[in-house]
Amino acid sequence: MARVLGVGVLAGVVALGLGSMPSSAESVPDAAATATTPAPAAASAESVVGDTTPQASVQATGAPWGAAYPVTLESDFSRPFRAVTNSGDGDFSLLDDLERLIRGSYRDPNTGKYLPRAKIRANTVYLSISQMPESKRVGRELIRAAKAGVKVRVIHGRATQSSASRSLRRALNKKSLRDSSFKICAKGKSLACLSSLNGAIMHSKILLVNNTFTRDGKPARGAIWSGSANLGGRSAEQTYNNGMTIYNDRKLWQQTSKLWSDMYAERNINNDYLAYVKKNRSKYGIDTNEAKALGYTEGTAKYGMFYSNLANVTIYPTPIKATPTNGKDPVANLLNRVIPDDQCRIRLQHNRFKYRRIGVAEKLVELSNGGCKISAVAYEDDLKVNRTLHCQSLIRICRPILDVLRTSSQRIDVAYAKPHDKTLLVDAKLKKNLLNPEEVAPNGTTSANWPAEGIRMKVVQAGSASLTGSNLVVSDEITTETTDPTMYEDYLEHWKAILKSHEYKRYPY
Repeated sequence: MARVLGVGVLAGVVALGLGSMPSSAESVPDAAATATTPAPAAASAESVVGDTTPQASVQATGAPWGAAYPVTLESDFSRPFRAVTNSGDGDFSLLDDLERLIRGSYRDPNTGKYLPRAKIRANTVYLSISQMPESKRVGRELIRAAKAGVKVRVIHGRATQSSASRSLRRALNKKSLRDSSFKICAKGKSLACLSSLNGAIMHSKILLVNNTFTRDGKPARGAIWSGSANLGGRSAEQTYNNGMTIYNDRKLWQQTSKLWSDMYAERNINNDYLAYVKKNRSKYGIDTNEAKALGYTEGTAKYGMFYSNLANVTIYPTPIKATPTNGKDPVANLLNRVIPDDQCRIRLQHNRFKYRRIGVAEKLVELSNGGCKISAVAYEDDLKVNRTLHCQSLIRICRPILDVLRTSSQRIDVAYAKPHDKTLLVDAKLKKNLLNPEEVAPNGTTSANWPAEGIRMKVVQAGSASLTGSNLVVSDEITTETTDPTMYEDYLEHWKAILKSHEYKRYPY
């Protein structure tokens, strides 16, 4: 599963600046020289249903910042005892993890002591979030980091402000703090940072911390978290949510940091961020020769999306300007890769599935007819106002989608519960990735050598984007995709947990 790749010597100061940020770029300490070392076995995922903090998946395929900083993945989840009731029945595990990442920028988790003052001042925390209703969780830790001297930046959606977000904005914009800022994006009739389309919103959920610690207390650089959760209420601790953190991947850090700076600067990207990145790819990543010496397949974002073969992770930021047929939709792209057989398994755990993504439903039926077993869990709308806003039914899989799913020759299972997740789990034989030709299979196969019969793989697609048209084409979102088998097992346990939740019920259609 893990591949052993030589890593070259990396010396000097590695810049971690965000380009267009309002103040000067920060940097991490000099990276240690590295040599080729045998890869230890990946950590096992022995999490059980209900365990919301699975063990880290250590990808020992490279260490661009030195042997002490292996590229590592961690997952985190919220699984409330009873959803959408009160905070006492909620699950704060995911928010605890976000606070831990932020706290690591100024405090050593192993000793409890504050880090040296110079190191704290060199550290940065950048967050983008859609909303934080009825909660000051995470916000309180951001304020503590800012007061300690960490450079803190927050982007919040204008459309979904709350008393908690306004309070955090006032706290972080105080002149008494060393270097912190709370920004709300707005571009005319757009309420997004990147997209300028009418009605667009900032819905991307990203946390970037340049120096912190892993869950087991090991120092980490370039921590990148993304997921489905907001910072409180129904869309955080009171519904099912997921997140993934990538540590020590220098290429993904540089690329995602640049994405965040583009958002902060409200960059004009003509509503097609992948095309914008591809055109300006030299700005997204690291020098190609250096990258290949470190074990990366490419240095820059050659195809527009962000990808690391060391982490086995692809990041698709939106708006993408996708259509059902132009090949830019990451969900359709993944499903189009599937070679159906009787061992193929596809699971959707999505907050909503609306009629503008009917092409996805049609593809699911095609794969179901080919032998794939398919199941879907969507959100139960217990409020009438929500039913009017979304699908006008008890489940947020809209009627046109259900009508298509009904045409399958074998039944596609549909259920409702309380997922705020946006995940797609695929266990199947896959063709090569046409949207991201840089992808390398976990067994080391490249796009150029991909067999016609496909490669059986386990893929997790997650992030902030629901199965709607606006979340793909209009608004600022982030979709992550990992082919790491251990991450798949973690997310499969999350799927199993919702099947055992109080709110889970099969939906007849």
